[in-house]
Parts: sequence; structure tokens; C-alpha cells
Amino acid sequence: MLLNREQREQLKQLGSLSTIGLELGLSIALGYLGGRWLDGKLGTEPWLQWIGLGLGLAAGARSLYRVVRRAQRMMEEEDESP
Repeated sequence: MLLNREQREQLKQLGSLSTIGLELGLSIALGYLGGRWLDGKLGTEPWLQWIGLGLGLAAGARSLYRVVRRAQRMMEEEDESP
């Protein structure tokens, strides 16, 4: 099954957009768990856990913004091509 150029581009866009949930979830989880681990080491519960959660949310939002911008650029390029 061979795909033409347009179909390959569509699959590329779909692949790019399908990572949104994974990137968002991993960013939040890593931030929270990293803060929780540091709290256990430093005895500062729950402060670093909350800070880690906030940083994870910020990293997830940044990642989401980058994916959306990339998708917008791909759509604009598609509109410009004949």
C-alpha cells in the first residue's frame, strides 16, 4: 500500500498531534513525582511537591503550545501550496 505525498503529510500531522496527551501527562507526572521525591529527601513536605506540580503544568502547557503552533504552521503551508 503506497501513499501519495498528501497522504504522507496528513499522517505526519496526525502523528505530531497524537503526542499531545502523552507530553502533557508526562510533564505533569514528572514534575509532581520529582517534587515528591525531593520532599522525601529534604523533609519539606508538601511544598516541593506542589512546586513540582506547578512546574510540570507549566512545562505541559509549553509543550502543548509548541505542538499547536507546529500544527498551525503545517496547515498554513498546506493552504499556500497549489
